[in-house]
This record gives sequence, structure tokens and C-alpha cells, in this order.
Amino acid sequence: MSTPLLWTSATPSHELALDGTTLRCRKNNGQILRSVPRAVRDSPVGEKLSELRERLLRHEAECRSTVESWLLAGVPVPAALLARVWSDPGWRSSLEHLVVTVDGHTGLLTEVTEEGRTGLTGLDGATHAPPVSPVALPHPVLLSDIDQWRKVLDSRDAAQCVPQLARQIHHRPTDISPEATSIDDYADGYFEELRHATARAAQNGFVMRGGSAALRIVDDGVGVQARYWLGADDPGLPATTGRLLWVDAAERPLPLGEVGPVAWSEGVRMAELIHAGRHIDEQ
Repeated sequence: MSTPLLWTSATPSHELALDGTTLRCRKNNGQILRSVPRAVRDSPVGEKLSELRERLLRHEAECRSTVESWLLAGVPVPAALLARVWSDPGWRSSLEHLVVTVDGHTGLLTEVTEEGRTGLTGLDGATHAPPVSPVALPHPVLLSDIDQWRKVLDSRDAAQCVPQLARQIHHRPTDISPEATSIDDYADGYFEELRHATARAAQNGFVMRGGSAALRIVDDGVGVQARYWLGADDPGLPATTGRLLWVDAAERPLPLGEVGPVAWSEGVRMAELIHAGRHIDEQ
């Protein structure tokens, strides 16, 4: 059931309300307007609601980022924590419909009670309520039946706010030398300015470390970091991408044969997202 909007008088003839993170406007006669007139938006009430909207958007972004970090960390989330945040729309939208595993049961997360009991929808469409237990968020590369889960999600006409089933996944090729410590598949990507490459990395949630875009992943309980070389020169100078590699906690490059499936998938995904923004000479 949707929550009724709380309308507040903004001008003598207009009222404003926040519908989630969308600013709505109506005339005093109840007519809903398709857009918010500038004078109404710039009113004291309009400015306050716009500021509140920005805070809600930042909160939602923080929720999505945190849930995605749980997906990459591979660490079960305490049921009590989910019970505390579930009533918050920002948290719930980030968690709802993710494929999770609870006490051996796997399903789409549809409910979390105040006691921490979860409601899961299985591949057969049936609802399960396993005992209160930590909730694991499996990385999609570990889901052998991912296509079936996508069908279940589609059958519910639902979507995941944090991309799990729609996330790009990559499997390590069988012809890769297990002793090698890097791959060059995404090398030689040309950017007219280094800042263009680093900005693309930032836009996709990656940090820069010593000239490389970096991402930390926990794979089967072991923390590793994927690194994709972008360059360490003047940000305004041209740059050409280099190797993609993975390092352990001691900063030592890992043999590719020791890179786990989650770390491999996420490292290649990072390189692919950044490399796609390279300059391509159309001549």
C-alpha cells in the first residue's frame, strides 16, 4: 500500500509534496501538474523540499554502495542488521529482490520481519521463511542457475536496484597460462587526456592507486585487489591503458591460476567498463 502524499502550501495557489525522491506539485483545486513551476520550486517550501530530496538521493546512493560492497565481500549479513534497516525505503529498495541464501535456502529476498526472519521466493515460485540466520548475497558468477533466477525475477515484474542478476560476469578462459600474472586484453586503450580515464574509473565506483584503477574483492574469504593501469603522468596529457593484474594483501601479483572466480569477474568488469570509454579514431 502506497503512503499518502503530505502536501504543503508553497505559494497562495500551489502545494508541494515529496513522492519518494520526486517533487510533486498541485494547484489548490487538486490538479496535479506535470512539472513544478520555477516560482514554486524557488519558494521557501520548495527549497526546503528540494534540499530534503537531495539528502534522500544521497542516502539511497549510500545504501546501494553498501549493499554492493556486501555482494563483493562475500560475508553473510546479520539478520538483526537487515531487520533494523528494512523499513527504510532506501535500504529496502537496495535489498529487495536480490538472490540471497539463508540457512541453506536460496531465493529472491521479498521480506524481512522485525525479528529478522526472511521471506524468500524460490525457483519454483514458492515462498519460504527459513529460520533466522545470517543472510549471504552470492555473487552472480557463483550462481550456476542465473538464467532461471532472471526468469523468476521477470515473472514477478520486479527489478533489482543493485544489479546482481544483470551484472556483467566474466569467467577465466581455459587457455590462460596459470603462471602468468597479468592480462593485456584491455591494454593500449587510448585516452586523449588521462583525466578522461580516471574520471571514467570514478564514475563507475573505482579508486585510483598509483596510476591504476583499483577494486578490492573478497573471494572465498581471501581479500585481493584488482588493478588496471591507466597512467601516472599529468592528467591533461594523453594516456594509454596497460595491464590488468591482481595483487594479494602483501602487494604481490597473483598468478592467474590463483585468482578466484569473483575476483576475476570483477577485475575484468572494471577493465572493460573503463576501456569502453577510450578514444576511437573513426577514420
